[in-house]
Amino acid sequence: MTDKILVGIITFIAGGFVKHLWDRFINRITTIRYNVWHQYLGTSSDNPLFGSVKVLYNETPVKSLFTSMVTISNDGNRDLSDLELNIVCDARSAILISHGMNRASLNELLFTDNYFRVLSENKPENYGYIFGRRDYKLPVLNRGDRVEILLLTTNFDAREPQITVSCDHPGVKMKFQKQAPQILFGESQQQSAIVGLFIAVAICYFLTMSSLSLATAVWIAFGLGAFAAFFGVLAIKLFKYLRRIF
Repeated sequence: MTDKILVGIITFIAGGFVKHLWDRFINRITTIRYNVWHQYLGTSSDNPLFGSVKVLYNETPVKSLFTSMVTISNDGNRDLSDLELNIVCDARSAILISHGMNRASLNELLFTDNYFRVLSENKPENYGYIFGRRDYKLPVLNRGDRVEILLLTTNFDAREPQITVSCDHPGVKMKFQKQAPQILFGESQQQSAIVGLFIAVAICYFLTMSSLSLATAVWIAFGLGAFAAFFGVLAIKLFKYLRRIF
């Protein structure tokens, strides 16, 4: 009888501990990574040798022009909804126009109600707010979805604009990720090479314990080294797929 009570108590405690871990897993902070790249278009300048060069936007002179692309990806294992994305530029830059879209949807992203109201009023005292940011409504961001927001930007000092993305949704944290070189299927070249190297080393270890001839083992090891990055891509894709499922 005592043993049954003890087993029941241990089972109860273990169940509570497992539930606690599960709740933390379900309700943990979701980190959404984003990156930004800029394409230089032109700069206005006055040069005694080459003369005057003017860059215009809608017939209005600007110091410089850039196209800026903000890419946001949900690589986590949670589907998110009713998000608000706040895209802000530095004080010496301005966002002239923008267009956003979730690649998994046929609909364009819409401005938030507050930003659309301020934009519609078109008051000069609000120009700093209007040209300093873009606020978008994002109805759904499922696992694996990719949002792209294209901006036409200018910087008053002809420098590259600084773009920041934030989101105040509960349980969501935005984190900037510098764009890395890409290879197969859009995965990071460096990360894929490292993962592939570990896979190749593990396979080579088992080859040394097999009964294969030396020549065969050498050729297999050579093939593993040549395609290590490819194996890394497959492993990363498989890991991300399993993480989204579970």
